[in-house]
Amino acid sequence: MAQPDFAMSPVVGSVRKPKTSIYTVLLIIALVALLVGIVFLWLEIRRFGGFGTVRGRVAAMQTVEPHDAALPRAV
Repeated sequence: MAQPDFAMSPVVGSVRKPKTSIYTVLLIIALVALLVGIVFLWLEIRRFGGFGTVRGRVAAMQTVEPHDAALPRAV
Protein backbone atom coordinates (compact mmCIF):
# COMPACT_ATOMS: atom_id res chain seq x y z
CA MET A 1 0.00 0.00 0.00
CA ALA A 2 1.38 3.40 -1.00
CA GLN A 3 2.00 6.10 1.56
CA PRO A 4 0.94 9.46 0.10
CA ASP A 5 2.52 11.51 2.88
CA PHE A 6 5.98 9.95 2.37
CA ALA A 7 8.50 12.46 1.06
CA MET A 8 12.21 11.89 0.57
CA SER A 9 14.52 14.49 1.98
CA PRO A 10 16.81 16.10 -0.59
CA VAL A 11 20.46 15.11 -0.56
CA VAL A 12 22.39 17.87 1.12
CA GLY A 13 26.09 18.42 0.66
CA SER A 14 28.54 16.77 -1.62
CA VAL A 15 28.07 13.14 -2.57
CA ARG A 16 31.19 11.03 -2.39
CA LYS A 17 32.15 9.33 -5.64
CA PRO A 18 32.24 5.52 -5.28
CA LYS A 19 35.62 3.80 -5.47
CA THR A 20 36.61 1.87 -8.56
CA SER A 21 35.99 -1.79 -7.87
CA ILE A 22 37.76 -4.82 -9.33
CA TYR A 23 34.73 -5.41 -11.56
CA THR A 24 35.17 -2.02 -13.20
CA VAL A 25 38.83 -2.81 -13.88
CA LEU A 26 37.91 -6.22 -15.33
CA LEU A 27 35.32 -4.56 -17.56
CA ILE A 28 37.92 -2.12 -18.88
CA ILE A 29 40.39 -4.98 -19.50
CA ALA A 30 37.71 -6.92 -21.41
CA LEU A 31 36.90 -3.84 -23.52
CA VAL A 32 40.56 -3.33 -24.40
CA ALA A 33 40.93 -7.04 -25.29
CA LEU A 34 37.90 -6.87 -27.58
CA LEU A 35 39.21 -3.76 -29.32
CA VAL A 36 42.65 -5.35 -29.84
CA GLY A 37 40.98 -8.47 -31.24
CA ILE A 38 38.92 -6.38 -33.66
CA VAL A 39 42.03 -4.57 -34.87
CA PHE A 40 43.92 -7.83 -35.46
CA LEU A 41 40.92 -9.36 -37.25
CA TRP A 42 40.67 -6.30 -39.49
CA LEU A 43 44.40 -6.53 -40.29
CA GLU A 44 44.05 -10.23 -41.13
CA ILE A 45 41.07 -9.62 -43.42
CA ARG A 46 42.91 -6.77 -45.12
CA ARG A 47 45.95 -9.03 -45.63
CA PHE A 48 43.83 -11.43 -47.69
CA GLY A 49 42.28 -8.75 -49.90
CA GLY A 50 39.48 -7.27 -47.85
CA PHE A 51 35.84 -8.13 -47.44
CA GLY A 52 34.20 -10.05 -50.29
CA THR A 53 37.43 -10.91 -52.07
CA VAL A 54 38.05 -14.44 -53.30
CA ARG A 55 41.64 -15.20 -54.17
CA GLY A 56 42.57 -17.96 -56.54
CA ARG A 57 40.39 -19.89 -58.91
CA VAL A 58 37.04 -21.08 -57.71
CA ALA A 59 37.62 -24.32 -59.66
CA ALA A 60 40.50 -25.08 -57.32
CA MET A 61 37.99 -25.83 -54.60
CA GLN A 62 36.85 -29.42 -55.12
CA THR A 63 34.66 -31.70 -53.12
CA VAL A 64 36.26 -34.95 -52.05
CA GLU A 65 34.28 -38.09 -52.74
CA PRO A 66 34.53 -40.82 -50.12
CA HIS A 67 36.70 -43.69 -51.28
CA ASP A 68 35.47 -47.25 -50.92
CA ALA A 69 38.87 -48.51 -49.74
CA ALA A 70 38.66 -46.30 -46.64
CA LEU A 71 35.51 -48.06 -45.42
CA PRO A 72 35.88 -51.28 -43.43
CA ARG A 73 34.52 -54.35 -45.17
CA ALA A 74 32.02 -56.63 -43.51
CA VAL A 75 33.20 -60.25 -43.40
